[in-house]
Amino acid sequence: MFSAVTDLLEKNKINPRSIDILITNSSVYSPTPSLCAMVIKEFRMRSNILSFNLSGMGCATSLVSIGLAKDLLKVHRNSLALIVSSESLSQNWSTGKNHSMLIANCLFRMGGAAILLFSKEQDKKIAKYQLQHVIRISRAQDNQSYACIFQDEDREEKTGISISKSILNVAGEAL
Repeated sequence: MFSAVTDLLEKNKINPRSIDILITNSSVYSPTPSLCAMVIKEFRMRSNILSFNLSGMGCATSLVSIGLAKDLLKVHRNSLALIVSSESLSQNWSTGKNHSMLIANCLFRMGGAAILLFSKEQDKKIAKYQLQHVIRISRAQDNQSYACIFQDEDREEKTGISISKSILNVAGEAL
């Protein structure tokens, strides 16, 4: 996570104290202190930074972070937002024998990425991309969608992330 932020800030010649909004996210990992607190401390960011730590939303967490940043940048004009997405399956690494829980061990490991978004008019010409739309839906009301990826315990009381066969149908419908 720190190396992703360091690389991004160095590449763009950004002082960490110039960041106005910080959003960190991880699909299931939620440590104390928060990921935001860790980033703020590591990079000595300002004490008045707007910080948001999102977790427990599964694969949608990164998209939620981008939507949140977009909305905050509309309200806080001339601001710079840093989004740090990370993944750490360590707390949910399944050591059991349930095959549906072992799939997550293969798909999700550890990693991170960082992105800068801004609402500063003068920086528009150096932007790599322009965010046009963020469209997000929730399928939680549908039982099949709700249960297709689930943190649970197996028969041996070992915690893991269970992925059902319905994931392909659910993902297809969401898209």
